[in-house]
Amino acid sequence: MNFEPRPYADIVRDLLVTLTGGTVREQVAVPVPVAGAIVLDRLADRPLRRISSIEGQVARGGPEGGLAPFRFTSADFELIASDGGTIFDAVRFRPEGRQPAPGTVLTVSYYPIDIPAPPLTDLNIGSVVRTLMESVGVELALQEQLLDQVYRSAFLDTAEGGSLDKVVALVGVTRLPGGVPTVSLRFTRAAGATGQITIPVGTVVTDESLALRYATLAPLTLEPGEAERRVLAASTNGEPPAPATSLTRPEVLIAGIGAVTNPTAASPAAAPETDEALRRRARKALLVAATGTLAALEYGLRSIEGVKDVTVTEFPNGVAGEVRVDVVYANPGDAAIEALVASRIRALRPAGIRVDFGAAEAVRLSVNVTLTLEQAILPESDFEAMKKAVEDRLAALIDAVPPGGTIRRGPLIAAVLQDPRLVEAEVMLTPEGGTAAESYQLPDGKALDLIRPFGFAPPVILGGVPAGAGAALEVDLYLPVELQAGETVASAEAAIRLAAETYLSRATRDGTPISFDGLAAAIRDDSRYVLDRAAGSMTLESLDRFTQLADGLGQYGETLGKAARIRSLSMPITNGGGG
Repeated sequence: MNFEPRPYADIVRDLLVTLTGGTVREQVAVPVPVAGAIVLDRLADRPLRRISSIEGQVARGGPEGGLAPFRFTSADFELIASDGGTIFDAVRFRPEGRQPAPGTVLTVSYYPIDIPAPPLTDLNIGSVVRTLMESVGVELALQEQLLDQVYRSAFLDTAEGGSLDKVVALVGVTRLPGGVPTVSLRFTRAAGATGQITIPVGTVVTDESLALRYATLAPLTLEPGEAERRVLAASTNGEPPAPATSLTRPEVLIAGIGAVTNPTAASPAAAPETDEALRRRARKALLVAATGTLAALEYGLRSIEGVKDVTVTEFPNGVAGEVRVDVVYANPGDAAIEALVASRIRALRPAGIRVDFGAAEAVRLSVNVTLTLEQAILPESDFEAMKKAVEDRLAALIDAVPPGGTIRRGPLIAAVLQDPRLVEAEVMLTPEGGTAAESYQLPDGKALDLIRPFGFAPPVILGGVPAGAGAALEVDLYLPVELQAGETVASAEAAIRLAAETYLSRATRDGTPISFDGLAAAIRDDSRYVLDRAAGSMTLESLDRFTQLADGLGQYGETLGKAARIRSLSMPITNGGGG
């Protein structure tokens, strides 16, 4: 039941209509959609002589939308006969006037055709009858305001002062008086703990002697990745203020919390707890204490360690009396957690309501990783260990993302590059039936089914050799050159070394044979220098085996699986030579 006090002007108008033989505040539903006239066939004293007033709701313009109360005037409507005769029993709203919102209710005050002669007729302003009626209207308005205050004092959101104290006492909450010691508690995540950690309101933390007891005044949630958070706590029975760092022992162990302390000493509150602060604390306590509501069901399940998210749906099959609960588990298949969820649902479900619950629909997500390493030899066993460590770090990060959260590229790459041997990485996420992307947003109420093991593409090596490829290939170059005018030895050597490294890297990566002719073609730059090909040579060493290549003589074909490195570059300057 709702109670709305009438303004003084409305009370006086209703008294005037009643005194002169009219009928006040009868209600008529607006059809959906509004088509033509609205027949007033629900009015008790129909047909009508005239309408005194019509009140209802109109659509509110602007981006906020919604409905707004409105009093219609004769510019908005006209009284008509539904059959085209002379007996008025319907109202038609003018196209140029304001229109009532479909599905709302009209409040109509009117005069019927047959009106008995009123016993009092002097209703002019200042007359005895009008003055007495307005005096009664003032008293009625005051009484309705008092009734409204009584009505509001029964609800948590609107009660004030002593009335609020009585309301919150129903859930075991009392207002904190002035002078009660309060302190800021810091909760720190335990090493290795992942996911969301919820600390309910009223969590008690004590000192080593158990003499000081402080209870949290608000719920606290550490989101995935948050190392610590603070919350205000107050003394439970007025003991002396707690010294700094003395409150370190939660009365009940909290999974995922490694430490708790008060960085600063407690201090007495300067004033009693305000109404708004008391309301905030009582709302959370109500969620903990209440049963039989959807909010209590959802909050009670969310507070279970091992439950990442809960979605509660009323009328899932369009049938009243049914509720569907979809639970997102941190570790799907954990029988102990599933049993605890079932027990909590039995304790919290509304009486007579059938609760159908189960694990939320899962989104299967595959992960493919491409690693980039420095130019170095990495044994196969070390590379497999590296991949396993990368997969474990990525899985822990992805599993911690709650439903509706986003898996972003930046944190994924940062997790991969914790290994100093890696210089770059690419992580692609592919939901089942979807397309691969570097980021992914998990839908609300959906669980994440991470497909393992991850896919690892052949690694990219800056030197061009796959990890675990085997022995190195040491290269010694003897390259006599004739410099062109204006060219220096240093710049020519740098250009030749860069071109030779590029050639060797491409050959070992693609598995193509190495030859002196291929090298000469790769480093050729007639605008800067001319290579004496007939005098040049290239020596390759691998596993104590030497191979010497010269112009038009031989090639080295065992390139795949080698890490080629220029060990020496000898570049004598000649007075002539062939290009």
